[in-house]
Amino acid sequence: MQFLEEEILEITETTWQSLLGLEIHPRALPATMGPAEGYLTGKVEISGAWTGAVLLHGSRELAAAAAAVIFETEAGAGSEQDSVDSMYELTNIIGGNIKSLLPEPCQLSLPCVEATTDEHLRILGMEKVSELVFDCQDQPLFVSVWQQQ
Repeated sequence: MQFLEEEILEITETTWQSLLGLEIHPRALPATMGPAEGYLTGKVEISGAWTGAVLLHGSRELAAAAAAVIFETEAGAGSEQDSVDSMYELTNIIGGNIKSLLPEPCQLSLPCVEATTDEHLRILGMEKVSELVFDCQDQPLFVSVWQQQ
């Protein structure tokens, strides 16, 4: 799976460092996510000349760290909603930047963020065409791109 891999790597690193000021580094695959209940999944759909989705799976700890930066609060002082909101924003930015690399015209849906379930780890009718894993503050972040079959 090498669909836009270098571009996704750059988009994710740039977004993380410029928005959050947090170090993020690529991690070699295969990587395991661990129990799904410890993660949040952000998803944005792309439709038009290219149809698919971009997913971000991040631990609740990583989402809380991002929320602390975005909302300028003490680490651990934010709410669960702050963590969801931070994943929403990161999914929207990363998904929007990936959309800009695809054939036009394409539209980006509003993101949705939910507690991760096994159903989030695959999307019916789509195939995973790219997946990268990053480490940030000893927590994994999975960025995957899915294309409609």
